[in-house]
Amino acid sequence: MTRALRWLYGALFNHLLTKLTALLIASGFFIFTRDDVTRRFTIPLKVNTDPRRVLMTKLPETVTVELHGSWARMNRLSGHDLGSAQLDLAGARPGPLELDPATIVMPPGVIFRGMDYEKVDLRFDPVIERAVLISAAVRGLVHPDYEHTGTRVDPPRWRVHGGSKIVGELANLNTDPIDVSGATADVEMVVGLGQLREGAEYTGVAPGEVPKVTVSVAIRPKVSERRYEVPLTWPVDQEPPYGAPLKVAAVVRGPVPSLRQIDAIPSAVVSTVQLQKPQEDAPSGAVQVDLSLSEAVPPALRANLTLEPAQERIILPPPPAEKPLDGASRGH
Repeated sequence: MTRALRWLYGALFNHLLTKLTALLIASGFFIFTRDDVTRRFTIPLKVNTDPRRVLMTKLPETVTVELHGSWARMNRLSGHDLGSAQLDLAGARPGPLELDPATIVMPPGVIFRGMDYEKVDLRFDPVIERAVLISAAVRGLVHPDYEHTGTRVDPPRWRVHGGSKIVGELANLNTDPIDVSGATADVEMVVGLGQLREGAEYTGVAPGEVPKVTVSVAIRPKVSERRYEVPLTWPVDQEPPYGAPLKVAAVVRGPVPSLRQIDAIPSAVVSTVQLQKPQEDAPSGAVQVDLSLSEAVPPALRANLTLEPAQERIILPPPPAEKPLDGASRGH
């Protein structure tokens, strides 16, 4: 038993370096003389756009490449070593997609066998450019006492380029929303334009960016009126003549916010009365009434308002004839 172990030990470890060298040489010879193999690799498809045309076809994202070479070479190869397949749309013709194998980086020691990808037909749309009207997206309602009277966009149009079908169908460009809820004065904002459909781009800005425009929203107070029945105030030493009215009608017009202020002022409209002597057009005389806003109305508020009428002339009717006495009537 001991002799057998000694023999086994000698067989394994005597001349160990020589045996290891022979093993390495044999392994290398096996690897490098092994039969050639064929492998398939999936690589991305890189597309170079054509500035004169827009591609209407959805292209495959990857391409499968079949290569042939030695087992050792192919075993060390990866799809990253091949780069990407290239498609230059500037030179492509409408019709079936055709990829050029020469665009693929071919590592040394391998042979190209074939390429497989989704078969699609290339369809193109010529690129056009046109100025498109901008529409401001105004949201919300202004204060109830005010009204939105107009919107201005500066600039009013922006140029867009892209496929003739997409760009030709653009009726207008929309801005980001402008909220005017409860506004009581003009609103001015710098806002961006909305994103375009795929196949169209804004001219004059970097790809992916949107232009900025200035939107001005004009807001002004609503105009209304208040009607008053103004009492005639006679001087203390004068009695109203026969047929003189007790009141006259007056109308105050102006912005609703200003009218709301005078609503809180008692006797906002006052009168000054003056008797006129009988004249040809008024045998019994007349009353001239001058109407004005009272001193309680602040000057700044008064400047926003108009009063009608400012003056009114009232012709007095003749007094009724006196009835004769009974005796005088019988004497005749």
